[in-house]
Amino acid sequence: MKRKFVALLAVAALAAGLMTGCGGDEESKAGEPAEDTSLEDIKEAGVMRVGMCPEYPPFESLTEDGDIEGFDADLAAAIAEKLGVEVEFVNTPYEGLIAGLQNGDFDIIMSGMSPEEADGAEETLCVTDNYYAVSEVILTMDSSIKSKEDLEGKTVGSHAGSTSEYAVQSLAEEGINVNSAPYNRHSEAFADLQNGNIDAQVVEDTWAKEKIGEVDGVIMVEEPINTINVAGVIGSGKVEFTDAFNAALDELKESGEYDEIVNRWFA
Repeated sequence: MKRKFVALLAVAALAAGLMTGCGGDEESKAGEPAEDTSLEDIKEAGVMRVGMCPEYPPFESLTEDGDIEGFDADLAAAIAEKLGVEVEFVNTPYEGLIAGLQNGDFDIIMSGMSPEEADGAEETLCVTDNYYAVSEVILTMDSSIKSKEDLEGKTVGSHAGSTSEYAVQSLAEEGINVNSAPYNRHSEAFADLQNGNIDAQVVEDTWAKEKIGEVDGVIMVEEPINTINVAGVIGSGKVEFTDAFNAALDELKESGEYDEIVNRWFA
């Protein structure tokens, strides 16, 4: 799906957290806003369906049995429990998540997606409160690359349409000109990095730490390019469900359960 790139917020603003965004209320033929029945529908069905691309541990990945596990999965299950329903994960390619949401394949996307990515969709969607902040870092096999400034003139790979590509795009705003090389998957960019086809890869620090121990010669630059928030993405006009998600998230944070989930996957 074609997405527009929007200017990334400064790190300070990101740390403060974005307010819930939800626009584009669907209107009936009479010109009145359509009734928001999404939360009622979920409770009646007894299940919250969550779209995920399980290729990005520790956020989400597949077990040997083919089940989805990870931070997003555990957080989604805890949110669903607060809403009084079960949770069901829908394995979906990353590039098909927003289309799947709009087609009604699931109720919410929880897959490391940023509010900026949701804003780039063809329709304005509801975005929950931020539930995690991801640091985007540099992977390279070139020991001369020690900071983002050293990427000047280099070919830099990233996952197309993800927070990583937004991070690469943000370099231009700082006067750092790179040759952006988008890929369909983190793993594809990583393979080209090892083969010497690109000079560096920008990726989430959690994914990077999983990989640097697997391949000799791969270096992770510790200082992040920037930090990008991730949030749940819900269909257009579904304000009641968005508010209920945010309330459940607040309860998990107040009870300490949210911190337990974070420590389980990121400690």
